[in-house]
Amino acid sequence: MRSIIFYTTPSGQCPVKEYLTSLPDKERQKVAWVLTLIRDFQIVPKEYFKKLQSTEGIWEVSSSHGGNAVRLLGFMHEGNLVVLTNGFSRKSQKTPAQEIELAEQRKKIMRNDRNIDELQAFIDEQKAANPGFAEGYDEGYRNFRIGVMLKQARLNTGMSQVEVAQKLKTHKSAISRIENHAEDVKLSTLVNYAEALGKKLDILIH
Repeated sequence: MRSIIFYTTPSGQCPVKEYLTSLPDKERQKVAWVLTLIRDFQIVPKEYFKKLQSTEGIWEVSSSHGGNAVRLLGFMHEGNLVVLTNGFSRKSQKTPAQEIELAEQRKKIMRNDRNIDELQAFIDEQKAANPGFAEGYDEGYRNFRIGVMLKQARLNTGMSQVEVAQKLKTHKSAISRIENHAEDVKLSTLVNYAEALGKKLDILIH
């Protein structure tokens, strides 16, 4: 399990927190789901978390909602600590060089600056202050996490969405909805999806 924190400037500003707060509730909610996934799971699909090539150890967090692509940059510090340095809405496939340079600069400053903020504190704060963010947050994250795990399991077996759909006697679009955390997917459908992959869906109540 990782810890995710926000870089804070020497003057006390928290750029990533300010950027996330500026996003619409549902976009901010999706980013929080992605960050929680990165925090809770050691193996995360590259579409959400990857190391950028030709950089000084900079990692990119990716989240998309409603056609808007949100990106957060940061670096790994002391093992499993993820420090997020800056955020932006990406307009093209290529990460802007100035954003990478900014992340690299803040990485150097971080070595002497431990004034930081935590992800969970931000999520709790947003839940308390913004009803639109809090609405369906926990259930939404659960569906998002299940979708990601099923997609990863499918990719590990080498099966395509079409092949899974054929086994379940449904359409590819239905499989895509499951993998993209549709809110109205029945538990029996998730169980059948797992069985189509030769897997078993376990539920832990706590």
